[in-house]
Amino acid sequence: MKNFIYYKENAEYPKDKYFRPDKIYPEYLFAELGISEEKNDVYDMVRDMFISLSLDAKHIGSRQWNPLGDYVTPGDIVLIKPNWVKHKNEAVVGKKGLDCLITNTSIVKCIIDYVLIALKGQGKIIVADAPVQTCDFEKLKRNIGIYQLEKFYKKAGKNVEFVDLRNYRSYRNNGNVINVAMEPVYPGKVVNLGRQSYFYNNCNEGKLRITNYDYRSVNKHHKGVIQEYCISEACLKADVIINLPKPKTHRKAGYTGALKNMIGVNAMKDFLPHHTKGSYLLKEGDEYYVGSKIDKKKSDINDLVDILDKKSLFFMSRTLRLIENVLLKNLSEIEKYSEGSWWGNNTIWKTILDINQIILYADKQGKIQNNIQRKVITIGDMVIAGEGEGPMMPVPKRTNSLIFADNSVLFDKILVKFMGFDECRLTILKEAEKNHRLFGKNSGGNTVCSNYEQFCGKISELKNIYKFVPSKGWKGYIEGK
Repeated sequence: MKNFIYYKENAEYPKDKYFRPDKIYPEYLFAELGISEEKNDVYDMVRDMFISLSLDAKHIGSRQWNPLGDYVTPGDIVLIKPNWVKHKNEAVVGKKGLDCLITNTSIVKCIIDYVLIALKGQGKIIVADAPVQTCDFEKLKRNIGIYQLEKFYKKAGKNVEFVDLRNYRSYRNNGNVINVAMEPVYPGKVVNLGRQSYFYNNCNEGKLRITNYDYRSVNKHHKGVIQEYCISEACLKADVIINLPKPKTHRKAGYTGALKNMIGVNAMKDFLPHHTKGSYLLKEGDEYYVGSKIDKKKSDINDLVDILDKKSLFFMSRTLRLIENVLLKNLSEIEKYSEGSWWGNNTIWKTILDINQIILYADKQGKIQNNIQRKVITIGDMVIAGEGEGPMMPVPKRTNSLIFADNSVLFDKILVKFMGFDECRLTILKEAEKNHRLFGKNSGGNTVCSNYEQFCGKISELKNIYKFVPSKGWKGYIEGK
């Protein structure tokens, strides 16, 4: 396994609207389209990191250099998977809010260029994600410079697809949530993980929940040997996936990195359990810790409202909310956790690891095989990461870094140490490490390589490189000593 943390002091995202490098490298394919007049730290960082990893070492510095050639071969379908969670950050307005929310397009551009070198004119590149249902994809593309990138590659005569993987999206109209079916370029295909699923014989049938979705739908997909997810054909068709997460804190999972970012290959969100209804203390679920009578009543009302909204019975759902507010507003509330947004969440890690098993072992028809079906590498955009109430409302955390790993579990092991979190407090990592299908039998993933001495050494010995502020539900629990 290979890994690397690349650090560049005072690194900045580039201002060039096409995200071009500021110098003509020997291997660069688009010299005739000009270069940036301003410095592009990100392109330099990615390129130097590939050199430090000794990728295609014998051709470094020449026109023949092909650093991704070990992973991508001519004729491959390559899915580049950024984190495009939403078109805006509700906590931080403007560019700074996007910098800590989504994968910066400068990294997407650089990776596309090196994939094109590896494909040698054959194969296909799909850049895609399934953002949250309320994301305005056209605004997202405009806000992060995707339209400019499309123009760049069209002018260069290169076919690069930028795709929304959702089968449907939602928007609000007079307070009502309206669901609109889409015509996806790559439709979702139902993949049944069956007995390989972490929910098999362990899913609290009927109690699985995802906020703002009819709970009956998610439970229909997780029952006995039926443990199914709706995976975009863009993922299933891919021979290689290059995962480009925006690492940040996460209200339900604690953090989001390589493993969690793969949730975005799902075309239908109501296949994805996020928490389990009931009290943690009473061993009913993980929705909240104690669960007062008020909490339980609110939970029941939420279930009914979600059903009414799905049926477009908006007047009834609004009336129910008004009744709830009148009856419950003056009652004391001691429970500080809700909807699984805390350290006791014992549901979402199962969903995440299920998806990662599908990514590795589902063939192009969506059938689970015994052998790995596609290559996956990860490059985390941490020039600016996110802390606090991620994944939707993070605030910026500057680290001036990129993280590379060719194993998703290894990436996340490094990442949580980098963020200053305690790996032992994260069930997802403990379970992933035990799963040889995800982490390998002889991982060799015990040490970290870096161009910065402070980041080198055994993963277990890295001490709070950066102390990220967790979301409220994880404070006092996840932080390393």
